[in-house]
Amino acid sequence: MTTSSVALPSPTLHAASGPRARLQRLVSPPRLTGIDAARGLAILGMIVAHTAALPPLSLGDPLSWLQVVNGNSSILFAVLAGVSIALLTGRERPPDPADLPRLRLALLGRGAAIFVIGLVLELLGIGIVVILTFYGLLYVAALPFLRLRPSRLIAVAVPLALLGPVTVAILGVLALEPMSAGSGLLVTGTYRFTTWMPLMLLGMAAGRLPLTRAKVAAAIATIGAALALLGVLISAFVTGLVGFVAAETGVWSASSSSAAEEELDPVPFGEIDGTALVCYPPSDEFREVYCVPEDEVSTTDSEDPSAVMGGGWSGYGERLLQTDPLRMVATAALDPSPHSGSTLEIITSGGLALLVIGLMMLLGRPLRWVLLPLSAPGSMPLTAYTGHALVILAIIGPGGVIMDSLVSLALVVGVVLACTAWAAFAGRGPLERLAAASSRWFTGEARGAPDQQLAPREEAPRA
Repeated sequence: MTTSSVALPSPTLHAASGPRARLQRLVSPPRLTGIDAARGLAILGMIVAHTAALPPLSLGDPLSWLQVVNGNSSILFAVLAGVSIALLTGRERPPDPADLPRLRLALLGRGAAIFVIGLVLELLGIGIVVILTFYGLLYVAALPFLRLRPSRLIAVAVPLALLGPVTVAILGVLALEPMSAGSGLLVTGTYRFTTWMPLMLLGMAAGRLPLTRAKVAAAIATIGAALALLGVLISAFVTGLVGFVAAETGVWSASSSSAAEEELDPVPFGEIDGTALVCYPPSDEFREVYCVPEDEVSTTDSEDPSAVMGGGWSGYGERLLQTDPLRMVATAALDPSPHSGSTLEIITSGGLALLVIGLMMLLGRPLRWVLLPLSAPGSMPLTAYTGHALVILAIIGPGGVIMDSLVSLALVVGVVLACTAWAAFAGRGPLERLAAASSRWFTGEARGAPDQQLAPREEAPRA
């Protein structure tokens, strides 16, 4: 006689589907509330960076301390992209070779959805530098590294961080500062692979660790604090050294004067002394009048088009020196300013990102309800980011820019309330559902398991 057993459905968290039950699942294991909170902090920080009118950084002005969101919020987002990729592909255990094709297709589908959402925002003329198109590309860039353990991920990330910005800066100098789509991704763009690739790998390494262990979270926070402090000390030293050299030798006087000129108020053209100046009149494309000294204008009679345009090998050495190669390489290594893409920014902001992630993981369980205003938008980052961008578009129109602290505060509060309400009454964010559907479509799955990390563990009433 043979018997067969039938697995009866066991009571799970999915049995209850009210608002409190959904929020309970949002802040309960297996979700990592600390990661959600860190991601929410990055989202809200980018909103402030996009919309707030912040005073220059001053230790005596607490409001100016919010300047920390500039650059650091997007870099925290990049590190968390790596953490999310690790969590989606096995958490602490790198995926088996047999699982790689499916996981790579799933990431490709998710990255494609994020890229398209970002592209739509760009085509709508949102007046911010949209991060999502590049963020989507990071999911594709991660595909070769899915099976690497934390130590090997760090071994790849460190030389990329230390040498990548300087190497591409040298190449950019030799090519006389190329301005094309590919070089923008590497050298000149706000978001560039030489900066973000090592940060994503750093996040993947963190995501492969047992983040729920307090000792691990504390170690991540400590390492991050040490890196951030190192970056700040190096920045202070470099700033002091540059100031000293400029005062003693005037080496950087030219750049200082040009920076001062940019801050001058415009004056009527008739009040300008045009002696020894050659001016280019306004055109349909450029309405400004542009004047340069006569001795800087090429008077060559050559019929060689490259010579007339200032290109080719003729005069290459002179044009190379005019780019100030030493300054460009030094900037690629040591510029501490936001979105500079420098090695110093990677060290400082990457360390700060690790500090935030470690602290949020330590606080995530004991303060999970306190952190709900952060973890709610952090559980639906695509929806929160896109929503705030569309609100900016609705308020100011295509290409418009908002710099109003009250508007910024209203946006932050609005995003927190809207995401919390959505999580309570509908569960997973709408664009997160779209990304998950794209992921399943790429893998050929009609319906996949709930995404344990990027969405609340609530899948019963899928509105």
